[in-house]
Amino acid sequence: MLLDEYSRPLKKPEARHRYWHIQKADRDFFPESGVVFKLMLDNKTYELKVNHKDDIMTGQLYEKYRFLEGDRIIVTKKKNNSYVLQAPDSNPYPELD
Repeated sequence: MLLDEYSRPLKKPEARHRYWHIQKADRDFFPESGVVFKLMLDNKTYELKVNHKDDIMTGQLYEKYRFLEGDRIIVTKKKNNSYVLQAPDSNPYPELD
């Protein structure tokens, strides 16, 4: 089954340690391990990749946004290893508003 959207709430360790763990059932949505892909959030493009443990290290997304346990992430697949992230529950850090 081909998905164009990946959506789920963040778990506590993911929010705290700044990563997303991709479950086996959803693994095909993202590129192979080690392949860089572009993720756009709030008109800024980040380069990320899935590691050998099927985790995406998301620390660079925290430069502006605070992701908390239970915040929903919605990743939409575009083309050529390009994705768009919506995080409707996440807010910019208060000092950046």
